Amino acid sequence: MKQNIDKDQTPLGVYVHIPYCLTKCPYCDFNSYGTNGNFPEDDYISALEREIEDSRRIIEGREVSTVFFGGGTPSLLKPRSVGVVMEKLASIASFSPAAEITLEMNPRTADKEKLASLRRLGINRISVGIQSFSRRKLDFYGRFTTPDDCVRALVDVRDAGFRNYNLDLIYGSSQETREEFENDIRTALSFSPTHISAYCLTIEPGTEFATLWRKGRLSLPDDSVLVRFMQSAREILEGEGYGNYEISNFARHGYECRHNLIYWNCHDYLGVGAGAHSHIRRGGEEGWGRRWSNIRNPELYMKRVTDDGSAVSASYDLSRTTALEDTLLMGLRLSDGVEIRDLKKRFGCEPDDSGLRYLQSDGFILTDGGRLRLTSRGRVFTDELVARVCGVFH
Repeated sequence: MKQNIDKDQTPLGVYVHIPYCLTKCPYCDFNSYGTNGNFPEDDYISALEREIEDSRRIIEGREVSTVFFGGGTPSLLKPRSVGVVMEKLASIASFSPAAEITLEMNPRTADKEKLASLRRLGINRISVGIQSFSRRKLDFYGRFTTPDDCVRALVDVRDAGFRNYNLDLIYGSSQETREEFENDIRTALSFSPTHISAYCLTIEPGTEFATLWRKGRLSLPDDSVLVRFMQSAREILEGEGYGNYEISNFARHGYECRHNLIYWNCHDYLGVGAGAHSHIRRGGEEGWGRRWSNIRNPELYMKRVTDDGSAVSASYDLSRTTALEDTLLMGLRLSDGVEIRDLKKRFGCEPDDSGLRYLQSDGFILTDGGRLRLTSRGRVFTDELVARVCGVFH
């Protein structure tokens, strides 16, 4: 399916989805498949090459500012496979001199030698799926890694020469204490990462945890406890010089994840791979943007790309309303919020001042220097608030 694209010259992000994992975690709703390490790597990389070539009309003449290898577990790939994808992209598009190239890593699937090879290929940012340094929590989350694996992986990342790396942590496990969570935060800090993501466990439909929850076999902390965990993370990390630039993300100044900022700012990104999503802001019949997504099943994805060059399964044009809702939904996740003047200019809308005052009186939002932001209290209820904020701007 060919996409009708009205290209502009703003920087472009590229997301490369690797859907394979050693095992599928019970909380994960990403498009990933446990393979115990046995998967058709060469065939999948060939399909990615073919899809990138088919996307030439989107990326040719654009400057790629970020590339993100996500999954799944991209660190299962051989370094040469990563190199093939990078070379294919570079044969069509130019890379920004300061391009951010990220690869997600499971602690059990990469060592110092492999990491050093990835760095030589141009990977300059690693995101390590630690989740916890607690044996109890790792077992609860169904992780096959141990605390020792996590520590070794972080030492290898540093020894391989990476200076820009993220740690993923999850909180909200059954019977988790504030002390246990704070120990995860402080242990992470002992490695001086440039970025820390602290995600609250969410029960997602279709996951093993969702089944256990529905059957009453999964006990989790209540919302008041989770709010205290969020507050603890913010207090500790901000005290150590990390800015809480997005609801779940903290970074040293200048090390915010630029690829994720493309998503949160609703800028252009191309997704390649099974189940990958794409967005072009100036696409679509009415110019409000276009989104599309690929077939999720890796085998079907590879067959479709081999046969047709494209594996798009769904595509739709954004309307003014959906583009506005996306802009608010994503932008309000950021501590900077959204620029009211930009909303007026792009969407031709004037906010209802009385509606804004009402939300401010509840302590959920504030307007500061012409920007609309969520307060600390509002960040707890982001999804619920977005609908109310959209109503103010319609």
